[in-house]
Amino acid sequence: MPELNVSTTVSLTIKIAAVVGLSIYSIFAFIIIKQVNLMTQTLEVDLEKAIKGVAVAHFIFSICVLVYALLM
Repeated sequence: MPELNVSTTVSLTIKIAAVVGLSIYSIFAFIIIKQVNLMTQTLEVDLEKAIKGVAVAHFIFSICVLVYALLM
């Protein structure tokens, strides 16, 4: 087993914190999708598809960033 020095420990701690933070952010992005769906059911606006598209794109992007952080 390789010896853990301070640099390795700090970088591992930062990576774990980043992954936890990005996981929470991905949950937030999923909640945004639910809120947008509820909003578009309540209000009738012309931009429903565009708003839903932005919310879904935001969620997909947050998942991609989370996967990238896990792989790095």
